Amino acid sequence: MEQKFSDLIILLANGISQRRMYFDAHPRVVATAVEVSAGLNDVMARSPDGEFSFGVFNGKFVRDGHYLVGPSIAGRTLISFAEHLGCGGFVFRRTMDPDTVVALFRLGAERSDKPVNLAQAQALLAAHGLGDIVLTPPLEEEGRSGVADSADAPTSGAGDLTAEFAPLLNVYQSMYDSVSTNNVAVHGGGGIDRDQARSAGAQLVSLADEGALDVMQFMRYPDYDSYTIGHSVRVAALSAMLGRVLGWSPELLAELAAAGLLHDLGKSCIPEEVLFKAGKLDPDERLLIESHPTLGAQILLDNGERSPVVVAAAWGHHLGHDGSGYPSMPTAYRPGAVAEVVHVCDVFEALTASRPYKKALSPRASYEIMLKGAAVYHPRILAAFIASMGLYPPGSEVRLNDRSIAVVVASGAVLDRPRVRVTNDPQGQPIPGDRQPAIDLHQAPDLRVMEILSTGAGMPLRP
Repeated sequence: MEQKFSDLIILLANGISQRRMYFDAHPRVVATAVEVSAGLNDVMARSPDGEFSFGVFNGKFVRDGHYLVGPSIAGRTLISFAEHLGCGGFVFRRTMDPDTVVALFRLGAERSDKPVNLAQAQALLAAHGLGDIVLTPPLEEEGRSGVADSADAPTSGAGDLTAEFAPLLNVYQSMYDSVSTNNVAVHGGGGIDRDQARSAGAQLVSLADEGALDVMQFMRYPDYDSYTIGHSVRVAALSAMLGRVLGWSPELLAELAAAGLLHDLGKSCIPEEVLFKAGKLDPDERLLIESHPTLGAQILLDNGERSPVVVAAAWGHHLGHDGSGYPSMPTAYRPGAVAEVVHVCDVFEALTASRPYKKALSPRASYEIMLKGAAVYHPRILAAFIASMGLYPPGSEVRLNDRSIAVVVASGAVLDRPRVRVTNDPQGQPIPGDRQPAIDLHQAPDLRVMEILSTGAGMPLRP
């Protein structure tokens, strides 16, 4: 129930984002409105008070005194809408039909003048047929008794967020915003914000250490249409991690993170019926998909990008070390270290994340696939990636053999014995953040990983 609640918030935010790109009757906008309407019906029917409500405080979603981490990362458009209205949250007291949900998306996307007070904001909603949504007053610091950083669901095993987690949450919000904003800009024929991507990449590198991927466990995207945004964010984080393992300088790592955020810009030019097609692509559709690296590089150059790192990642992230892939190049051509790093991270993320046409694979299964085609990847870069990620990538949620739940914080001395932070005891009870034990499984022979529950994509896995 808690996860459905979080998914519904993300869907509301994504509906606003989609309406920014399209129009009321667009199939994607309508489909999301239908899903939101059905979700509201379900959640409100199960709720004791028959309501669906959540708060917004300090740039994050709040429910029952806890921050909702995943929605706060992916739902920035809805947070921004609440801030524009000057409210502290929303209470849905009656379910809305899809047409009314579209009206909410439209109001959030188009934005009227900023209301002067809460009463005017409430009147604005009523004028758009949204009077059944009640805006709550802004939350005050002294009045938010017990608001604490936590995972989306108290029983999910993620436990409380530590104090150092908050800056990373803000960085991931910035990264998500950067990809989303630039996708909208490209789709609308406008200029992209390269500085935003660079700033987010630099923030990630300046703050990130071995726990940098920890937050990725919360980055679920319940509507697969948004996977291209989440994909770019995760590729950026993975690339920065791999670049650090390879010993690259902080300056180059920041460029690499920005390159990860911008590498798939060209997909914004691909017709959505091709980009999100669940079935097999025909030859013409395949050619369209394979044009996105060239389109992305051209968009960057047209917007004044001159960094070889950023342009190379966009243009060469589907080129193989053996000369395979696309765009078509002479066999002797090598794409360069930056593109090779992004290539490895791009493929791994795609294999371990859910898509409309496939389930997520486990890291082990993904490595097996990648190693079968090992010639496609730079051997040193692929080896460094596997060694640093291990069988249980940082940010993965795992169950140990004593039934406790933990989050992987780093790979260990051997692939199958990572370093973990225990978040739930063997009875499933959450452990407060300041008391969560850190364990190196290599030094704890009685403990081992029994099951991997999710990777950084936050999705259940199959072997």
